[in-house]
Amino acid sequence: MSASPYTAAIRRELDRLGPRGDGVDPRHVEAYMRVGHGTLDHLNPQRMTAEVSLAVLCIELSGTEEAEALARSYGL
Repeated sequence: MSASPYTAAIRRELDRLGPRGDGVDPRHVEAYMRVGHGTLDHLNPQRMTAEVSLAVLCIELSGTEEAEALARSYGL
């Protein structure tokens, strides 16, 4: 699979999270972001930061297997 147009922005936000963002798959983050947003184009930088943090929390709570299943369901 090729990277989505949002991968670089998500990676930057994961880097800003420090250790909490280490090893988090950007596809998983994008999948959880898409649960609440059909498109991510409208997210301003502050909202992008908040949504990535929320998605990481969802991944922490649900686990990577669930996150991978969700990512695949979005074709990521």
